[in-house]
Amino acid sequence: MSLIDHLEKAYYRYRPFIPSRLLYHPQYFLVLELQAQRVAEGGSGAGLLQVRKELLRGILQQCVRHVPFYRAEVKLSEAELANEDPYALLQRFPLLDKSVVMSRQAEFRNERYSLRRLHYATSGGSTGEGIGLWRNKRLADIERGFFAAEWGQFGFSFDKSQYLRIGADARAKADEPPVRVNGNRLMLSPYHVNGRHKAAILAALRSFRPQFIHAYPSVAADLANLIEDEELGFDVRAVLLASEPATAGQLADVARVFKCPISVNYGLTERTNIAFARYSGGEDLSFQFDALYGVNENRLIDGRAEIVGTSLWNDVTPLVRYCTKDFGAIDELGLCTRIEGRSQEFLTDRFGGRIPGLSIVIDEVTWDFVRLYQVRQRRAGAITIAVVPRGEGLTAEQRQFVLDAQIKRWGTFFDVDLELVEDIPQGKNGKRKLVQIDLAP
Repeated sequence: MSLIDHLEKAYYRYRPFIPSRLLYHPQYFLVLELQAQRVAEGGSGAGLLQVRKELLRGILQQCVRHVPFYRAEVKLSEAELANEDPYALLQRFPLLDKSVVMSRQAEFRNERYSLRRLHYATSGGSTGEGIGLWRNKRLADIERGFFAAEWGQFGFSFDKSQYLRIGADARAKADEPPVRVNGNRLMLSPYHVNGRHKAAILAALRSFRPQFIHAYPSVAADLANLIEDEELGFDVRAVLLASEPATAGQLADVARVFKCPISVNYGLTERTNIAFARYSGGEDLSFQFDALYGVNENRLIDGRAEIVGTSLWNDVTPLVRYCTKDFGAIDELGLCTRIEGRSQEFLTDRFGGRIPGLSIVIDEVTWDFVRLYQVRQRRAGAITIAVVPRGEGLTAEQRQFVLDAQIKRWGTFFDVDLELVEDIPQGKNGKRKLVQIDLAP
């Protein structure tokens, strides 16, 4: 175990005993205060509307002053930025999509921030067209504040509650144990939720007795199906789902086994929109978009309402009027009765287990020479990473880098191959699929 691993383990062991004011940036607590104020005012107080207005004004000012892309594309005077209605000013910004951001990444970073103090987060998303953003601890804490406010309604606390965590941070290799305890979290590898590890998983659950489950929807459903006929010996207060789409079937499985409230999050690596839904049965989820997190817009494409967002907090890599390629009509109160466009596919590993396809992403530096990628599976236990180069092709060193990184991460689950392609075609919905499965019957 490395020094970093030891420090992380010590942090989570002692975190429940550390005052929250020492853990989080002051704006984390500002988010909690604003959310409490919204509840007290019934959601439509004049004070909150003014706060939202000034947050937007501040982001637009940062963009025009300190972000090269907007400084070149949007011509606004200091007088306009200071005095005009920021919602009117917002309409003078161009609509933005992922391809523009990734082809001109450096131009979207606020020049006031040093790279040495920032963290780069990247994701392939559901389309294989990656996105990368710089963030800092302040933005991470603000993000957590919105989750804490929503999930705190169930009594959940990230640093105080005993909870089961099934996500990327709990990953383990195929030959490693499926579970480990990390402070107030029981970490369960999302790739180990299958019959081979059932006994170890059940033993850990019964010993740890988590109050909450924080997981990907797909693996929460896998866990529910795995333990459906078992007596756990404890009650779960709520299941908190995030990071990928949730299907009606998955939610029904989770509800049937755990018999507790289920909260589903909609969000993006781009951090432009956030919404939550409570599952109450049925096929569709009604998501409530948070107007304190971002400005939520729709644009019509072939009669469908695409979700467009502007973060009110992200001044490090601000994305203004970002087109998400997700679809759902958002009403004037922020309610969206159905979100379309996001999908999840499952790969079959060499043991017969299911691996969420969205979990296979390429590394940050790869986006310098790769424009698109797709994970393809034609036989169980093997995957091919199809990549579209940014230029004429890839050097031998670049090909080996991409392949070695995936073998290191996934070699215990799959045979991994690399394929260069000219393009990855779009589907009827205008989106490219990250995962293409053509398994023989």
